[in-house]
Amino acid sequence: MKTITTVTKSRGGRWLATGLVSLPFFVLLVLLCAGSAGAGGSVPPGANPHLLVTPLEVWENREHWLIIDLRDRESYLEGHVPGAIHLGDRGHKMLREDRYILFYGDQDIDPKQGKLIEHLEPRPVAELEQVFAAAGVTREHTVILYSDLEDTLPGYTFVPFVILEYLGHEDVRVMDGGIENWWAHRLPLGQGENRLPPSDFRARLQPQVIAHEAEVLRLARFNPSYLQDIGVNPHQFELPQLVDVRVDVEHSGAQPAPPGHFLYDSVIRTGRIPHTIANVPHWQQFADFESLRLKPIAELDAMYGDLDRHRRTIVYCYIANRASMSYFVLRLLGFSDPAVYHDSWIIWGNNPRLPLVRDRGVEVARTPLAGGY
Repeated sequence: MKTITTVTKSRGGRWLATGLVSLPFFVLLVLLCAGSAGAGGSVPPGANPHLLVTPLEVWENREHWLIIDLRDRESYLEGHVPGAIHLGDRGHKMLREDRYILFYGDQDIDPKQGKLIEHLEPRPVAELEQVFAAAGVTREHTVILYSDLEDTLPGYTFVPFVILEYLGHEDVRVMDGGIENWWAHRLPLGQGENRLPPSDFRARLQPQVIAHEAEVLRLARFNPSYLQDIGVNPHQFELPQLVDVRVDVEHSGAQPAPPGHFLYDSVIRTGRIPHTIANVPHWQQFADFESLRLKPIAELDAMYGDLDRHRRTIVYCYIANRASMSYFVLRLLGFSDPAVYHDSWIIWGNNPRLPLVRDRGVEVARTPLAGGY
C-alpha cells in the first residue's frame, strides 16, 4: 500500500514530518481536517470563488495543476507542496523592479538613468516572458500560487497573480492561507526541486490591469463643481472608482507609510489621491493574523459593498503590494475591470506636481506611530 509523509506541529509552532500512514486513512484524515476557505458564505452574483482554492483542492488536483511556490529557495527546498516548482527567488522579486524600490529608499535615484525614479513598473514584458518560459509555464496550465505568512501579510503573494493576469494568463489562482494552511491540514510535503521543460511562454498583454499616472491624474483633477457651474452634469461621466487600501493613518495623511515600513522615510508628502472614494485597508480583509486566510467571500463583498462592480476600479497603496492583494479580492468578488495603480504612493507622494488631499487638521508624524500593518 502506498505511504506518504505526514506532519505534526512542534512546540515552536512549525509543522514537522513525523511518520507514515496508509493512503486510505490519510485521505480520511484530510477530509476530517479540511475546512472551508475564504469563499465561504453566500456568494454574490458574478463572483469568482474558484480563484481561491483550499489545500485539499490543491492536493486532489496536484497532478493536473501547475503549482508555483513563491517563497525563498531555501524554504522551498526544505519542503513544499508536492509537485510545486520554484522561480528561483521569491516570486515578487522575480517579477517586479523591486531593486528600484530598494535603491529608491536608499538614494532616491534610478541606478540606470541617474535621476529620480519616475515610475515603479513591473519588469519589461520580455523579461517576464523569460521567467515563465524558463519555469515551463504554458497557456494550458491552471496555475496555483502560494507562499507563506511573511509574504502574505504585506501582499507579496498576490503580486504574481496580478502580473500573470497582466500577461494574459487565463487561469491563475491562489491557495488560501499559503504553506501554513497546508501544514495545518497535515498534508504531505515534497522534497527536492521539481523542474519542467522550458516552454514558449508568450504574453497576450492585458494593459488595463495596470493603471498609469495619466489615467489616475485625470481622475484626481476632475472638477464636478466646475462642470456644474458651466451647466454640465458631472454624473454623466462614468469615472473609475479609486480605492486606497492603506491603513487609516496613511489615508488621513498622518503618516507617510505603514508603521515600521522599511521605506518609512522615503516619501516627502503624506495624504491620498483626490477623488479616492473608499479606504479599505488590506489587513482588514484577512480572517485573522495567525492563518492569514481571507475572510468569507460574503464579508469581503460587504467591505466593498458601496462600489459598483461594473465600473473600472483602481486600487493603490504604498508600493503596490497591498494593492495587489486587493486586486485579487476584487477579482474574487467579480468586479469586471479592476486595476492596480502600480506607482502607488511611493511615486505619487514624491512628485510635487501631483495633487493630494489630507484630512482637515491632521498632524503629520515623521516618526512611526503605534499601529498595525
